[in-house]
Formats: sequence, C-alpha cells, structure tokens
Amino acid sequence: MSRASRKFLAALVSALATVAILITLLAQYANHALVSPGNFSDRAVNALHAGDVESLVVQTVTDRVVADAGDEASLRPAIQAAVLQAVSSAQVNRGFRDAAESLHGELMSGTADELSLTLPGIGPAIASSIGSDNPELAEEVRDTGTITVLDVRIPPSGAKDVHDLVSVAKDSSELLIGTVVLVLLALIISPSRRRTLVGLGLGAAVSGLVVVAIYVAGRGIVVNEFSTQDARTAAHALWSAYLGGLEIWGFVLAGVGAVIACASQGLR
Repeated sequence: MSRASRKFLAALVSALATVAILITLLAQYANHALVSPGNFSDRAVNALHAGDVESLVVQTVTDRVVADAGDEASLRPAIQAAVLQAVSSAQVNRGFRDAAESLHGELMSGTADELSLTLPGIGPAIASSIGSDNPELAEEVRDTGTITVLDVRIPPSGAKDVHDLVSVAKDSSELLIGTVVLVLLALIISPSRRRTLVGLGLGAAVSGLVVVAIYVAGRGIVVNEFSTQDARTAAHALWSAYLGGLEIWGFVLAGVGAVIACASQGLR
C-alpha cells in the first residue's frame, strides 16, 4: 500500500474514531445516569429538592391542602410550614422514589406518555408535621391523597428518543471497545503516527466541546418546549439532575484531547 493510501486511510479512520469518541462519551454518561433504576430515582429525588422545584411543590401542595381544609387564610402559615417539613420527610421521599422507579420502567420500554411529578399519600406526613399544635387540623389533612404537582404530556417521538438513547447506553461498553480499536487502527495504518496522534487529540478536544455545546443548547431547547413557567422550572431542574455533570465530562475530554495533541507535537 502506498504512503498516500495509508495517509488517506489513517485520516478516514481517525475521523471515524472522533465520531466514535463523541458517541461513546454520550452513551457512557447515559448509562451512568439513566439505565440504573436506583440511580434514576435518586436523581429524581434530587430534582424534587432543587430550590425552585421544592418551592413550587410546597406552594402547590399548600394550595391544595388549604382548599381541602375550607380555604381559610388563617390556616395557611401552619399548613405551609408542615408541608415544607413533610416534603423533606423520609416517608414522602420513599413514595416519590417509588413513583420515579415506575416512570423509569416506562421510559426503558418506550411507553411513557407523560412526565408526572406526584407526591403519593402526603396527607399523613403533613398531619405528623402539624402534630399536637393543631390536632383538629392534623386530623383533617390526614386523608389528603396523592397530589400531582406537574403533569406534562410526552410526545411519542420523545418517548422513542429516550428509549433509543437508553438502548445505545446499554451498549456503551461495546462502543468503548470499538472506539479503542479505531484509534489503534488509525495509528497502525498511519505512515506518520505523530501527525495521526495530533489529529486524534484534536478530534477528542472537538468532541468534548461538542458535548458541552449539546448540554448548553439542549437545555435551552428542552426548557423552552414547555408553555408554563412551572413546567419550565421543573424541566430545568430535571435537566440539571439528570444531565448536570455532562458538561464537565465534555470539558475533561476536551482537556485530555488538547494535552495529547500538544504532547504529540514533540514526538518524532
């Protein structure tokens, strides 16, 4: 094989390796954040307790409980304080984690048709927080059932996209092996390994920056898809809970790629 042919093939394989690096990083992160039911539900609980979301939850639940209690304004301070305490209780977190695991199963199968933020059976937790300060009010709110804080329809295309992403994420180990093979193949074929290594380093750096851009741009696109401020607040919190850290992975990859490219310049 001529030197020119080897140079062309090395460049082609390097380009494929760069694309593979990008896809593998996204798949590895998706596997880390989405595939495990426990990890998925833990992130959902973190989203629940994000500042803006927790305020939204407390406000919504308080409005519902006050209305059920006769809509008396004088009851609001006591109920709001009890709701704030209840939302942080182990009982409510357990119920919300169970609901998140159920949603995870639907997302994995591609059948999810709505994104719901529900607090099942929160009445007893609120009543317990009120306690002996107001026994009559505590007994009145004890029967409060599941409260839906957010309910947003997921389009069929969105459910399919999530399902496809998870399917790719489950194959992240195979993708990693394939990426390593492409990198090694490019170096073996190349008539100038220094130049190829520089190119691979620059490719990795670009892939990292693309991941950062996907995180930043994607957050804006997804959040703006929702029409109400409450939904946008929840979407922003969920994006941060599930994808927060992806931009750090991108910056790390970009940094490693830049170091490899610079260090390779000194090779013969």
